Parts: sequence; structure tokens; C-alpha cells
Amino acid sequence: MGNVTDVAAAADDGDAAVADRILRELRSRIGDDRYAVWFGDGVRIAAESGALPRRVSVTVGTGFSHEWLRRTFRDELESAVQAICGPATTVSWEPLAAEAQGAEATASPVPRRRRPAARRPRGTPVAAAPAERRAGDLMVVSQPSAAPQAPARRPTPRLSEFVVGPSNRMASAAVEMAVARPGEMSPLVIHGPSGVGKTHLLEGLCDRLRELHPGVNAVYLSAEQFTTAFLQSLHGSGLPGFRRTCRGADVLVVDDLQFFVGKRATLLELQHTVDALHRQGRQVVLGCDREIDALPELGPELLTRLRGGMIVRLPPPDYDVRRGIVAAICAKRGLAMPDDVIHYVATNMTRHARELFGACNRLEATSQMLGLPLALGMVEEALADLVRSSARSVRLADIERAVCQAFGIESGSLQSSRRARTTSHPRMLAMFLARKHTTAALTEIGAHFGRRSHSTVIAAQKAVGEWVAKRSPIVLADAAWDVEEAIRRVEDVLRAG
Repeated sequence: MGNVTDVAAAADDGDAAVADRILRELRSRIGDDRYAVWFGDGVRIAAESGALPRRVSVTVGTGFSHEWLRRTFRDELESAVQAICGPATTVSWEPLAAEAQGAEATASPVPRRRRPAARRPRGTPVAAAPAERRAGDLMVVSQPSAAPQAPARRPTPRLSEFVVGPSNRMASAAVEMAVARPGEMSPLVIHGPSGVGKTHLLEGLCDRLRELHPGVNAVYLSAEQFTTAFLQSLHGSGLPGFRRTCRGADVLVVDDLQFFVGKRATLLELQHTVDALHRQGRQVVLGCDREIDALPELGPELLTRLRGGMIVRLPPPDYDVRRGIVAAICAKRGLAMPDDVIHYVATNMTRHARELFGACNRLEATSQMLGLPLALGMVEEALADLVRSSARSVRLADIERAVCQAFGIESGSLQSSRRARTTSHPRMLAMFLARKHTTAALTEIGAHFGRRSHSTVIAAQKAVGEWVAKRSPIVLADAAWDVEEAIRRVEDVLRAG
């Protein structure tokens, strides 16, 4: 009955309204998120004029992306058309015209992040969409004129909004150099734990490149998007198109490099893609949640290529960066936050930037709910549970797990009775960090790490302290490490949880 009603309504609607209804129906069939990611502003519906449209033209994508979208969403879109216009309606698929391809070049074959349209004040009439035009008997509509159910898309982060301080200055400078002189330091690898700003830098890099060089073809992909598009191109015989998109990019940015571990075919494709772009003098930028030395599964060939570029660590934000982030959030939202409150938030939310955003969200909501300005006492009460969570206690088992994970050491080896340096050095480092990050007694630490005496723990703490003072190497997983770098690496794992 609903289908008959929709078709009857379509007979009375104008061309733009019919296209609007079709896109709404498509959105309801595939879901808001999939619609926003894969179509966004890039789909155009052309419905014939007349009492009841009998032919609908769908214009979407270019080249490989057009074929992939047609194969993937053909059934859903044609069902949506026929639900609105009747089962006799035919659907034709067309790629975007040549003049529109430039806007799509950076998005295919994977989704593009869009900046949200400005919100329309409540009660104002809906103006015609900029992409709406009449061509002969066809009305072309890029988007529904009003879609209140569509989820808002976050704006693309900009490099100018990235707060720079002592802890992240090197990573920020490396990205700026890649923007100014793309291809000179390629590939550029930025690694650090979750929540420290890697994705902000990578997306901001693409945004700055397009701003400075309007014709540049900058492609941003997550590792999951790269993998999905590659596998779908294999299954759909679209591999040449996929390769033209990735290897034809002036700048290719791939985030979450660790996602490729265990995916042999995709890793090989990534390796060949990096090689192809390097030969052409193009820029490759990769993001990763750990050092590449901690990812031997990527393979020696790819790791060698990555080491030939530039590798930069992005550590958790220090106090200056955290304070700057809180101040920037307040300035952007017009939130009046006194200096002592900014200091409190920056001092107690220490693990990553997302905590700072969450704290500011809660404070803004609390201030509006109570109708009171932010004061330190109210802030301490509002953030009490977040502060406790951020300052969670570290257990001995957490220290053991972090040491093993950071250096690829077999679980349980730190509790063994072996005395070889490959085992004793990690165990001593774990004891040192246990003294630093836990409140456990000497006897508890000794008992956890192989039933050793409290004097063994004291000796381990003293030895590692001397290594730090003399910058002596430490043997971990059959390799020599700078002791300060080894400690920092384990602490990164602890912060990441």
C-alpha cells in the first residue's frame, strides 16, 4: 500500500521533488552513514518531466568509482527509483561529465570526508540547491533540498588548528615540509599512540595542499578503506582503475598502517604503490599507532622503503599542548573558561587529546544546565569521575604486558628463571617501571617477576637508573635499544591502555 501511495505522490510532484524523494528513499535503504560516506554531494538524479517519470538518469562517480558504485548500489538505487516512480520506470547510469571530474578525483574509489553545509535558521524557506539546474526536460538535483535526518559531518581538520608545542613540534614541522616540498621526504611516517593527533595532521596536510595547489590530486585513505577498495577491485575486475587512482595521486596519505598486518595481498599492493609513487617523485604519507620496528609483519621490503624516507614520533601531548588545546576549544565555542580551570583540565586530563574534548563537552553542558559560569569548585565536581579514570592505577600485570607488547617478547618470559640478557634486561626494565608507575611493595614486585627477593628489585632499579644516566644500551628482543627510548616506548603502550 505504501508503494502505491509513493507512486501516486510522484505523479503530482515536480521534477526536483521526485529526485528529492528518490534520494531520501535510497538513504533509508542503505542507511544514513553509508549514504553520506559513499554518495554525499556526488550523486545527481535526473527525472523526466511528465505526469509520471518513466526514465531516471543517475549520474555518479568517474571511471573506476562510477563502475564500483554502480555494481555495489545498483539494486538499492533502482529499487528506490521504482518504489517512488513505479515498477515500469527504467534507470540509466552515467559517469560525471569531464568538467566535474576534478572535484571527484581525490575521492575515488574511496569515500571523501565532506564539510557540513551551513545550518539553515529554523523557519526560513529552502533555497534551490546550487547544483540544481534545468536541462531540457530534465531537472538535475545533487542532494535533497532538506534532509533533517542526515547526520552532521565533522569539518576537515586544518593544520592551522593543530596546537604545536615542545612534544609535537618535530611532527608538525615534518608535515609542513611535506606540504611545501612534496616528494623530497617520501615516504613520511608519523607514529604515535591513539588520540595524539595523527589523523588531524594527515587530514590537515591534504587540506593545506589543496588550498595551496588547487589542482593537486591528494588522496586520503584509512588502511581499512585501502584494503576494502583493493579487494573489491579484485573481485570486480576493476584493479586497473584502483591502481590509476592510488598510483596517479600526487600525494597519497594512508592512515592506520598497523591495520595491514596479516593481509599479505594488500601489503604487496601497498608496497608496489609506494614504489610506483617514489619512482615518480610523488609524496607518500603514512600514519601508524606504533614504531615500524614493532611491526616486523609488514615485511622487510616495505620496512626498508619506509626507513628510506622520514619517520617521526608524535608523542602524547605535554602540558603546554594540552593547555593550548583546551584554550583553542574554548575560543572556538565561545566558552568562558578561567585560567585556573584551564590549568586544572590540562593537568588532570593527561592521556590524549580526546579526553580534553570530552572534558570540555561536559563542562559546557554543566555550565548551561546550571546557568552558572565555570568556577574551579564546580569543575572539580563535574570532572571527578573523568579525573579518576584518567589517573587509573597501573598494575604489575599491566607493566609486564606493556614490556612484552612493546618489544615482541613472549608472554611469561619475564617470570622465568633464565638469566640471559635477552630476558634479564626486559625483566629489570619492568621492575624499574613497576617502581615508577605502581604503588606495589618491593616484595610484591619481586614475587610477580619470578619469585625474586626485594634486594633483586632494588638492584634492578639502580642498574636501570645508571643506564639512563649513562645512556647505555639495553638488550631487548635480541636487539640493542637506547634505554630512554625503550622506557618511552613502554610508557606509550601503558598510556594507550
